[in-house]
Amino acid sequence: MIIGVSDDIKLGESHVTLLAEVAELTGVGGWELNSSRQQLHFTPALCHLLDIAPSQPVTFRHLLRSIPSSYRHQLITEIKALVRHQKAFHLELPFTVATNQQKWLRVSGKGSLPAQKRFYGAVQDLTAHMQLSETEHNFTRYFGNILDSINDVVLMVDGTGTIITANSAISQHFGYAPSDIIGESVNCLFSAGDGQDADSLFFRLKEGVGVLSNYEMTAKDHLGLPLPVEVSVTEIRQYNGSQFVCVLKNNTVRKQTLDSIYQIAFIDEITQLPNLKSFEKDLRALIIAARANDKHFYCCMLDIDNFAQFNLSFGKDTGDYILRIFAGRMKKTLSAQFQVYAGLGDKFYILYRQPFDERTDKRILAYIDEVAWGIHIELSKSFTLHGHSQVATTSMASAFVHAKNASYEKVVGILEFGSRRAKNQGLGGKITLDKDEFTAYERYNYIRQNFSRALDEGEFYVVLQPQYNSVGALCGSEVLLRWNEKRLGEITPGEFIPIAERSDEIIEIGYWVLNESCRLLADLAEQGIHTVLSVNVSGRQIVRPDFSEHLLDIVQKWQVSPSQLTLEITETILVESIDLVRSRMERLAQFGFGFSIDDFGTGYSSLSYLKALPITELKIDRYFVDEINFDDDDVPIVNMIIDLARAMGVKTVAEGIENKIQLHYLTKRNCDLFQGFHLAKPMKEESWRQCMGQRKQKLTLSK
Repeated sequence: MIIGVSDDIKLGESHVTLLAEVAELTGVGGWELNSSRQQLHFTPALCHLLDIAPSQPVTFRHLLRSIPSSYRHQLITEIKALVRHQKAFHLELPFTVATNQQKWLRVSGKGSLPAQKRFYGAVQDLTAHMQLSETEHNFTRYFGNILDSINDVVLMVDGTGTIITANSAISQHFGYAPSDIIGESVNCLFSAGDGQDADSLFFRLKEGVGVLSNYEMTAKDHLGLPLPVEVSVTEIRQYNGSQFVCVLKNNTVRKQTLDSIYQIAFIDEITQLPNLKSFEKDLRALIIAARANDKHFYCCMLDIDNFAQFNLSFGKDTGDYILRIFAGRMKKTLSAQFQVYAGLGDKFYILYRQPFDERTDKRILAYIDEVAWGIHIELSKSFTLHGHSQVATTSMASAFVHAKNASYEKVVGILEFGSRRAKNQGLGGKITLDKDEFTAYERYNYIRQNFSRALDEGEFYVVLQPQYNSVGALCGSEVLLRWNEKRLGEITPGEFIPIAERSDEIIEIGYWVLNESCRLLADLAEQGIHTVLSVNVSGRQIVRPDFSEHLLDIVQKWQVSPSQLTLEITETILVESIDLVRSRMERLAQFGFGFSIDDFGTGYSSLSYLKALPITELKIDRYFVDEINFDDDDVPIVNMIIDLARAMGVKTVAEGIENKIQLHYLTKRNCDLFQGFHLAKPMKEESWRQCMGQRKQKLTLSK
């Protein structure tokens, strides 16, 4: 049928009234169908809505072509039902207007009395509403995608603890599909034995209580296996009550990472014992606990004797194997009241876990002493290495410490001090530090802390011991360091130099001695006296990269010849740092400095590299000189050193000559230089100057 839509169509008054009522009721366009006349009328508002000119004739088929086929069939069906059965309808469908813009319309229709065969209805533009709904839908889908991309589990939970929504991460971490847990209590995700934590969570699921942030709990997955999680809860207030966003972070990997970090930080990789960091942590805690009750505690350090030789002879893997053997023996021997730790290198520490009163807990003291002896004996037993039985002894230093004035640093210092004392006893030495030992440690620590002050305040001074040749002429002197400490008085070099050599303090002290030596040489040069001074150089000093430059600066400062200085280096330094020492010696020898190997024969130096070094003399250690007791004695080691020096083309210096028998023997064997109390004691500066002024008077050496 053809439907004309034109301004020329003159509607009856009743038609106009009816359409006006529709427009007024719906606020949208209206239509009327007169089936008997086959006429379809649109209101101007509907013409505007459908982008149809009021004068434009349009067929019903043309209108249907603007509607997608799936909706077209539905509309035809609804109109037929309206015409035939007076059945009203409401239908939402898309409509494409002349500008190719698609609109969403809500079409409704109803009939009048059957006899009139007139039908009318309304068309409402839903485009804006549908666009808003689509936007909301897209946003919901977008937000859902965001939640699903989050690795943590995100739940929306109502005030009763019921799960409303869940993201897809629930499947990854818990093994549930989101649909499986929606509508369930959030309690289904937590272990039955974790009630206290669950109560804490549910307490937060109450309006106005607040938030929960990074709270560690134990959840359970779909198999009931424990799952460490970190829970955060945020409240969202709505008009109909509060809902809660619960974020569950799976802490399994984090916990494993923390365990790995702990393993690295606090467990020794070789022995799997708690390491030095663990010892520090536990010892500090033990000191605090013992101090609170004015009590004592027990600690111990063990050090494998000559462990470096095993490493050098068999390799590091064998050394590690020995460490594991010792660690296993200690763990097997010690009860749960003790804890053993792996220290640096070949050291171990033991703590008795509980503080005690040394005055009243005699049974504990006896028990600790029994265990300590048991450990010492157990570690001295042989073990099999590469199919052979081996024994490695252990030095052991124990201490019962009053916590009142204790600190971690002080306790470790006491144990290291005791370990050195134990090693002085020989292999397998064992010492329990008593009050006298603690006093000795306090003295040791005082000395260690006062080197810099002593240098600044001028407490160090030098003495000089002359050296004579075979005809009694004074041809040089050795510079010896002394210390008159303001509180302790005179401290022997044998006490303070080993302490200084364990730190960099020996470097500044060494430079001070070199400076004093050059000053004395410069003073004598002004008097026209030239001599040679021998100065001891520490291993720490000579291996420093700037040693050569610093020494040359000192020599230049005092305008003395490098040939007037002989640098004495111990044989031990050569063994420990041969490559570095050789490079320093070769460079300084080019400037004219002489080099002497001090205490020769007490180390393990190789003759092959001794020959390659630019040395000018060998000093025979006083230990070998002391072996000369009678005129007719034959001391092979002394003879060998003198013969070796002659073969190498260098001088020999015998030190520590105490009597004429020793002097006579060494002279007879053609030793070059002589030094010792029998000839001249170390002199202070003024006495030495006088001696140097009179050096033309030769000393008579008994033949």
